[in-house]
Parts: sequence; C-alpha cells; structure tokens
Amino acid sequence: MFRSMDYEVMVDVSTSMLALGLIVVAFVQLLTGAAFKLGHAFRSGVEPVLTSIRASSRLSRAELADRTMLVAIALAVAGTVVQRSVAGVVLVVMLWKLRPMVRRTTREEHKLLAMAGTFSIDLVIGFYVPMTLAQLLLLQYLFAASMAAVMVALCWPAGGGTLRRRRLQLAPVRV
Repeated sequence: MFRSMDYEVMVDVSTSMLALGLIVVAFVQLLTGAAFKLGHAFRSGVEPVLTSIRASSRLSRAELADRTMLVAIALAVAGTVVQRSVAGVVLVVMLWKLRPMVRRTTREEHKLLAMAGTFSIDLVIGFYVPMTLAQLLLLQYLFAASMAAVMVALCWPAGGGTLRRRRLQLAPVRV
C-alpha cells in the first residue's frame, strides 16, 4: 500500500509538525510564565558542571558568558554558511546584539545579588529549551548548538571569588 518513499515523507512531515508544535509551546510558555520553571530546571541541572569549570578559571562570570556567546555566534555563522540560510543571518545579528545584554545580566558576582536576575534568566532559558529541541528535530544541529550555547552563557554561576587572608575576594568584573 505505502512505498518506502511515503514513509520518509511521513516522517519528515511528522518531525516538522512536532518542531512547529514545540515553537508554539515555547511562545505559550513565555506568555503564561511556565517558561520560568523549565528554565530553572535546566539551569539547576547544568549549574554543578559549570561551577566545577568556574572553579578552575580566573575569568569573571561576565567574561565566561561573553566567551560562550562568541561560541554561540560562531556556531550560528557556521550554520548559516553550511545551510545557506537567510534566517541564520538574522540569528547571527540577533546574537551579536544580545551579547552585551548577556554580559550585563551576568556581571554580578555576589550570589545573593545575582539571584535578583535569575527570574528573567530562567524565563529566557525556558523559552530557548523548546526552540533548541525544535532545531534538533529539524536536523539543524549547528543552530541548535548555538541556542544551547546561549543557554549555557546565561547559566554561569555567581560567586567565583577566592578566600585570601580570611577575606572573600570576588572575581574581577570587567564590563
């Protein structure tokens, strides 16, 4: 009844519809505020790994976030070149414009003061998670990796200071 070509088309259409559904879910979660919980869950899962990386680095949280954003931009540029995508050019420009905002958002090193920005950070991460999954379903791996890098840039933990002479010295902040 169905040929093998029909199954491939059905799988392509199904994954495209699922990806579109994930994009709609991302916007609905953003409008309803449910993206906050998803972003918090993602950030809580990634934070221990980033904390261990941060412990071995002398860079401030803002510098680590900025370098991660540069990785995200490079991945978006690579995705644009590989897939010859006009939407990729828009993504690259948006990420370049977003870079200073991410750096400002992650500039606070004191843990209690950094908690003030976690609501907006979790909201953005919660929006990006379904969008990243949609990119994976559409087999756009470089764009998905770029979005994942943006999420990691927002997840760098605060409090990268060291104890010297019984005084806490926070990591330097360079804006």
